[in-house]
Amino acid sequence: MDYIGQTEIIDEFRKGIRHDSLGHAFVLTGEKGIGKKTLAHYIAKALLCTEKESVRLPCGCCRACKSFDEYVNPNLMVIRSETKNIVIKQIRDLIDDIGIRPLQGRKVYVIEDAERMTVQAQNCLLKTLEEPPDYAIIILTTSNYESLLLTIRSRVVRKQLKPSTINELKLIAQKKGIDTNGKEYLLALSRGIPGIAFQLMADKDFEKNREETLNFIFDENISTKLYYNQYLSKNRNAFAVCTDILESVYRDALLVKCSLEDGLINSDKKDNIMKYAKMHSTIDITEKISRIEKVRNNMKRNMNYQLAVDYITML
Repeated sequence: MDYIGQTEIIDEFRKGIRHDSLGHAFVLTGEKGIGKKTLAHYIAKALLCTEKESVRLPCGCCRACKSFDEYVNPNLMVIRSETKNIVIKQIRDLIDDIGIRPLQGRKVYVIEDAERMTVQAQNCLLKTLEEPPDYAIIILTTSNYESLLLTIRSRVVRKQLKPSTINELKLIAQKKGIDTNGKEYLLALSRGIPGIAFQLMADKDFEKNREETLNFIFDENISTKLYYNQYLSKNRNAFAVCTDILESVYRDALLVKCSLEDGLINSDKKDNIMKYAKMHSTIDITEKISRIEKVRNNMKRNMNYQLAVDYITML
């Protein structure tokens, strides 16, 4: 089966491979779980495929593709953190290997989670990025592009991954043997990030978190608000998911107020959302979304957790 999604990036690489017009170093960026590593390996396979005139690259049938699938292709090296960081020795091993010309074709180097490279490792990589052999291509992946040294960023071509569509998420799930029937709202809640979608599906507590959050929104009794405050206080691990659910419902309510009911994330709760939208003004709902975003940002700056919970449950 062909790769699902990221069509623009893949088409660019296929065109570059066929016309031998690719650069020597790339960085794939995007949110955690969006599929950067999967895409990097797919591109690496296409780069190593020997059937360049195949309708689809990689062809999946040549010796290079088969050895790639069996993890024994000698022209591929994957660098990943063995502990917490990618250290200078790993980059030196890459440099030693890159100096050996392959018998034919290219050599491809994938550095996963490149933000884990120490400063020393990044500096060690610089000269290779400046003067790479003509047969070598280096692909980095990172969820934190800004953490790479400016000197590294200036020597690589950045490719930003786009969120998947609902249909693409369904196809990816089908490929993995995951049943999405009746769980479309989970796919919508994932914001097009496959890793988040499948994490939500595997989360045994998700339905409970959603139920409590929906009760908080739709039942505006003070006792319900107090209960939800206590629920979040005791379930810190659920806070991120619950705030995502909160925001999704408020955004659905805004869609209803704009008569765009077909695009609801929580379509199974349409009646409740329509009732909620009638009872609240657009300004009120927008303010609730703004507060959630403020809490998210402040949490990154070590905002007191109970204060965050209190602020959210005041909505």
